[in-house]
Amino acid sequence: MAEAMKGRGVSRRQLIKNTALVGGAAALGLPMPSILRAQETAIKIGYITSISGPRATFSEPAEYNVNKIKALFKDGLEIGGKKYPIEILMRDQQSNPTRAGEVGRDLITQDKVDILLADDGDSHFAAGEIADQQGVPFVSTINQWEPFIFARNSTPDKGYPWSFMFAFGATDVAKTYVGLWDSLPTNKKIGLLFLDIPPGHAFGSTENGIPAFLKQKGYNVVDGGFVRFDSDDFSSQIAMFKEASCDIVAGFLLDSHFQTFWGQAVQSGFMPKVVTFAGPFLFPTSLVALGDQGDGMSGEVWWTPDVPFKSSLTGQTAREIANDWENETGLQWTQPLGYMHALYEVGVAALRHAKDPRDKEGIREGIRQMALDTVVGPVNFRDSKIKSVAVTEVAMGQWRKTAEGSKFPYEFDTVYADPVLAPNLKPNAKMRLLGEG
Repeated sequence: MAEAMKGRGVSRRQLIKNTALVGGAAALGLPMPSILRAQETAIKIGYITSISGPRATFSEPAEYNVNKIKALFKDGLEIGGKKYPIEILMRDQQSNPTRAGEVGRDLITQDKVDILLADDGDSHFAAGEIADQQGVPFVSTINQWEPFIFARNSTPDKGYPWSFMFAFGATDVAKTYVGLWDSLPTNKKIGLLFLDIPPGHAFGSTENGIPAFLKQKGYNVVDGGFVRFDSDDFSSQIAMFKEASCDIVAGFLLDSHFQTFWGQAVQSGFMPKVVTFAGPFLFPTSLVALGDQGDGMSGEVWWTPDVPFKSSLTGQTAREIANDWENETGLQWTQPLGYMHALYEVGVAALRHAKDPRDKEGIREGIRQMALDTVVGPVNFRDSKIKSVAVTEVAMGQWRKTAEGSKFPYEFDTVYADPVLAPNLKPNAKMRLLGEG
């Protein structure tokens, strides 16, 4: 971690070493530019992640993944018949889009990275704008493509000059949610609650988000609105949902917000049949924090160890990558694990396409023309109807409490998949209502 996060400063020892190299070359009559070029051959990959702050759970596998990529290319990455050392410059954006812009600017203008990657999709707001201004290829993931396109006033037919994202869509999530709910015995009364941040607005959009599809399907919506990021009192929304006898509660919250919301809901005696939220149910730690009350919570699925995909870098299956993570860390797999690995699959494929890692136009063209099979499935920028975006699959899952003595206290089952939106994400269980055994 310390190596990955260290600053740009040059140590006194390194300065003396560099000076000695140049001075020695001059004394021997060797051309100094050759020595300098030899020191500049490493491919620099900038990497923005959220090691700290509210989104740190998303980036839990970040350091593990970087170490795996470094080990994979310890002897260099071959491009155009030449081998180049790989240098990964990992920076913590602290779960703050403004900070993402600061570290993105430093990586681009001072560290002179050849390509910029981010596993926190919120990074694209500020860092993506800088990448577009400076002409540096930038690929992000783990967000929805709608805020990526619309937040900077672009359109699906326009995209961006240098910024790209592979991700599922909030619209696809909404369609998948409604598809699942339609299959369940409820009164079709649903309470909605969204966090007031870009992903929350994407999911809460009345044009393309969850509300857009509910009225078409005959649902009675009780709107809890958008709540501030620093909110810790959900009593008014809970009272609304309880009074309306909502069988379903859904929306977008982060895990800490949901824990507060659900604790207050239980205390008030509100117990819906279905609880489906984007965000908080991506991580097993969130369910463990809820204790027995986490049993039956449902949310989106964009990657599991059971998907039928392999890494284009290592040949590992999704299950093998998940097993390696669990064996090495002792922690249960999480969905971002697969997407973080795929981020480097995309980055390396783009670099290889360029033939020269200094050719940023070539790297960008490698992304634009990419149709790559990865550990998260097809990442296809080439044939996408949305410029700068490769749309990935999304389905629905439910957390189930495991038997005593199991390796982990909860397991995550895929319970619903739209055959058009997620042809490769096959259900392995049926959805249970809350309170059912």
